Amino acid sequence: MSDPVELATRFCRVLRAEGLAVGTGQIIDFCRAAAELGELYWAGRATLVSDREEIAVYDRVFRAFFSGHESMSMPEPQRDAPAVMRTAHTAGLADPSDEDADQQVAMASHVELLRKKSFADCTEDELHALFAVGARLPVATRRSRRYRAARKGSPDFQRTLRASFRTGAEPVRRAWRVRRLRPRRVVLLLDVSGSMAAYSRALLFFAHAGVRAQRGWEVFCFGTRLTRVTRELAQGTPDEALRRAAEEVVDWDGGTRIGESLKRFLDGYGHGGLARGAWVVVCSDGLEFGDPELLGQQMLRLSRLAHRVVWLNPLNEDPAYEPLVRGMQAALPHIDVFSSGHNLASLVEGLARALGPR
Repeated sequence: MSDPVELATRFCRVLRAEGLAVGTGQIIDFCRAAAELGELYWAGRATLVSDREEIAVYDRVFRAFFSGHESMSMPEPQRDAPAVMRTAHTAGLADPSDEDADQQVAMASHVELLRKKSFADCTEDELHALFAVGARLPVATRRSRRYRAARKGSPDFQRTLRASFRTGAEPVRRAWRVRRLRPRRVVLLLDVSGSMAAYSRALLFFAHAGVRAQRGWEVFCFGTRLTRVTRELAQGTPDEALRRAAEEVVDWDGGTRIGESLKRFLDGYGHGGLARGAWVVVCSDGLEFGDPELLGQQMLRLSRLAHRVVWLNPLNEDPAYEPLVRGMQAALPHIDVFSSGHNLASLVEGLARALGPR
């Protein structure tokens, strides 16, 4: 049989080439799940697939890749070994003394530290390392009008009645149902003005990951004007996507007119369907150079149209921060979730708490 380390690495590379976001963190999770489950297929399904639509791609690649290799069985983990290294060893994917495995674990630990480091303090190389492994993004969902069968939930009278025909019209077997979950649109409005220069590049990296990983994400940049960059961020590497977005955004590192930008968004896109029933996430420090009264009016319009309005202000990282600037004071009454988003951990965790079935 081929070297398991090389085999697993090549398998993940093929998945990545097919469009799945598979990085170092996912490989280590794959090892851990393989050791616990003792089965490669389900270990990969649980750790390497982040969206239901990716299952068909994963199944096709798995069958094609492992069709010529013998089955790999996973022994029980050794309880006296360190958690991550024990997992890799017992899964047959690495040896605890293997230099490549040490590098993988060290890289994962480094990325975990970077997740909690402020974007303003990250170097260019650290931003690349942080987003190279892919961010595990929260999924915005809504409850559909359609139902699916379930073990618990509300009574399904139609299925219960049909089942009673087999038991002499007695409802011996009761059926239950729950509403299906459907994806909900997420709209990112990113402030790329001069006051957000320390964060705007990292936020675009995050937006690129979101657009690539999930359908229904829309991204706009604003400073003194509004620019839609969803198409520019949808393909290629983060650097290529940012280069294309920068060519479209002509007011990068300029002033900030949040109220006017929101008005353009609502007039041109919001009432057309993009904001209706969506999660709208505004990433800005709230330093408004325009009319704060206009900002308040547009935030009121937005709150009535969107499902929820989230405002991520990196200045909120400081526990002593108070939203005293005129822009934030005008926007706050119409915000459902107010968080920081100053690093990847707060960005993902804050959105994870906000997004979900409502």
